[in-house]
Amino acid sequence: MIDEYERAKKDFLSGRLKGCRAFFEKNHYYVEAAYCCIVLDKLDQAQKLFEKEKDKNIRANWGLFFIQLLKGEIQSFPTYFEVRNFLEIDLNILILYCKENYVERIIRYADFMAYYNPECYKFIGRVFWANNLMSAAMFFLRRAKDKFYQDPELHYLLAYIYYHENKDMNKCRQALNTCLEILPEYAPAKKLLGMLA
Repeated sequence: MIDEYERAKKDFLSGRLKGCRAFFEKNHYYVEAAYCCIVLDKLDQAQKLFEKEKDKNIRANWGLFFIQLLKGEIQSFPTYFEVRNFLEIDLNILILYCKENYVERIIRYADFMAYYNPECYKFIGRVFWANNLMSAAMFFLRRAKDKFYQDPELHYLLAYIYYHENKDMNKCRQALNTCLEILPEYAPAKKLLGMLA
């Protein structure tokens, strides 16, 4: 059963939805089934599945909040750890399944979520960066820089984009220097700085 679960989970996270929802529901993996419902635009069914697990699974609690975001009907608040642990993964799932309208709804609430976790902008920027949506990535990474300047990874991500996408070696070097001032042993930054020499 574990192998079947891992296969279904891998399929879902790879964009192959066929059969996943039925498997998850049949085997009482209600949180996973709820995510299948989300990408199928069945938000009410997803909410009912999350409700079944809310007392025993923190991800289900986040899932209920996530449904509120997607519906634009905020009635509760996320925790710092829920935003840190789940926002990035879930936003990536929405992009994978081409749910642009849901992505737009999520980013509309970026300021709201940032109140509970100021790294929210970086998480959103990192998802856009990972999906090669660079202008959106830069928008959120710059906002993150305004709110959470002391994050070395943030400056590294900016440097990476300046180097690989913008071909702006001056801005790349500045971002890397800032990163290394904050955390002198940040290996990815040191490696990229070596490539500039």
